[in-house]
Amino acid sequence: MRPDTSSLDRWFSVPQPRPAAPMQLFCLPWAGAGAGAFQGWAAAAGPGLEVLPMVLPGREGRFSEPFGIDIGELADAVSARADRPYAIYGHSMGGRLGFEVTRELTRRGEPLPRRLYLGGCRPPDHVEPLAELSEVSDEELLGRLTELGGLPEELLAEPELCELLLPVLRADFTWLHEYVYQPGPPIEVPIEAFAGADDKSISVEAMRGWARHTSAGFTLSVEPGGHFFLRERRDHILDRVRA
Repeated sequence: MRPDTSSLDRWFSVPQPRPAAPMQLFCLPWAGAGAGAFQGWAAAAGPGLEVLPMVLPGREGRFSEPFGIDIGELADAVSARADRPYAIYGHSMGGRLGFEVTRELTRRGEPLPRRLYLGGCRPPDHVEPLAELSEVSDEELLGRLTELGGLPEELLAEPELCELLLPVLRADFTWLHEYVYQPGPPIEVPIEAFAGADDKSISVEAMRGWARHTSAGFTLSVEPGGHFFLRERRDHILDRVRA
């Protein structure tokens, strides 16, 4: 069942609605992040692309809702909101979510994204080492993410902010920890992957493994930077989407 309009709105942050844009881009964040991870993308995208960062349960405008990720619900929201050709960009955990949403839409026989863009995301048939962060102490969890560049160092000096962020992080890393890849046919959607040349959590070679999960073509771009290269390479990524 597709969500009604009122429940659908809570799934998306749309800072610049562009109903006349010929293409939509749904954006899925990394663990612990929300739609704010894609702040500035809508303005940078230009009039030809409507950017729709997704708001997951338990964060931002859905702060009062229970944490949790349900692929079926994500697919419902994308399917209901996609009213023209669209693509999906997922970064780190968001890439795995985007892949599973595409597989779910395929099973349903619903319109698929024109392309699946993935950044800093290990192929689904690989064990995700970062999933172990679901079981470490609060201090180690925050410290490891700070080393990767996912959290500003000054955040560690703000106990109140850390207290708000930790439940989101634990919920997302628990999802990654419990994720079990179910073998199936490659998706019939081209995959374009982006890898950080200095990413300490996933190698460029590991990113090449996404090629076996699509029957419609695979490309890999190596970007300067670490795991969160998308911050500096936003415009380049959007150029690739518009192309």
